[in-house]
Amino acid sequence: MKQLFDSGLELAVESDFIYFPLLFDPDIEKEIQAVFHSGENIGQFNEPESKTVIKIEDNYFVKGFRLDALVKNFEAIDPHSYQTMKNECFRRYQLMREVDGMILDGNLRTILFQVMPHFIKKNKGLNRKKLSDEEMLDLIGQKINIPDSYYQEAKTFTDIEPLKEILKNIGNQPPCPELPGNGLTSGRNLQDWFRNAVHTKVLADEVDRITTSLQVRQQFSRIKPERIATLLYIADSGALELDGFGFIRKNAGRKEYHVYKHSGDYVLKDYYGRNYLFPDCRVAVSTYMPSKPFVMEKYKHPFLLEYKSGQEICLKHFNPPDELTAQRIIDALEEGLTALRYGYDHRRRNGYHSLDKLWVHIPTIDFDDYRI
Repeated sequence: MKQLFDSGLELAVESDFIYFPLLFDPDIEKEIQAVFHSGENIGQFNEPESKTVIKIEDNYFVKGFRLDALVKNFEAIDPHSYQTMKNECFRRYQLMREVDGMILDGNLRTILFQVMPHFIKKNKGLNRKKLSDEEMLDLIGQKINIPDSYYQEAKTFTDIEPLKEILKNIGNQPPCPELPGNGLTSGRNLQDWFRNAVHTKVLADEVDRITTSLQVRQQFSRIKPERIATLLYIADSGALELDGFGFIRKNAGRKEYHVYKHSGDYVLKDYYGRNYLFPDCRVAVSTYMPSKPFVMEKYKHPFLLEYKSGQEICLKHFNPPDELTAQRIIDALEEGLTALRYGYDHRRRNGYHSLDKLWVHIPTIDFDDYRI
């Protein structure tokens, strides 16, 4: 469609239809002249009835398509161009990435403001208090590099007047701007009209999203722009790691996450008192599938059945909860970490595997490379 409007051709509009210049060879010219003189399905400009071919200033134009029908069906006609224009419209009002829905994401808010503060403490000493939501955002903003673009978007995000104006205008105007008047016109003029018409249709189709966006932004209107920028960045990226604690979005549509805590390096002893240095790994809990804590990396440990990634940790008395609350996520992470670091009993050789090799040959995972 863009190539058509940018072609430089002089176009015509008649009875809400777009007409294209009829470029023809001598044989077609004879046929047109014959049809024109017979008066069959051809007309002069401004005739009441829309014709297949019209004549304006000694030039012939052939009927194309109805302009409002083109706007209405453009998504099906050219999905890629429609999506490009839709994104262009969304960028204008900071609706591009559905960030408002992400900010309202219950799982994200639980992880960010209830689970993360348990593992991240700002003040040291015995009386370490839990961080508030605002303090959590300030701390994140200080420790990670947030692109400048998010601070600019924060200003747009907190300016709710454009969204109010959109909803007002949608209610006060037809779904498509006034059609161009009859007569000759340039492709550029039609392109401008068409872009505005598609934008108007997009916004009309997105009334529910805009209404939700307005409600969300009103809730955050009193928050400092710097904190809004941090929240926008987190909601947009869907991942964050700070001081060994982190999360990553695994399913954007359902807004589900893997929440994890690094174990750090730790030492275990075998039956003979020899030390084994285990490398750092991420112990995680999933928000969308009730399960035991698992190790995200390819990893080996007496409490892991195999040597691969995504394995559940062997916990005898752990029952996956039906619903994951903040406290249950915290408890599951701590149980998993405790099991890896302290659960192995070198005297009883509990677990799927033994750190030292048994006299009786049993196929098992070898840990000799960890021995120090």
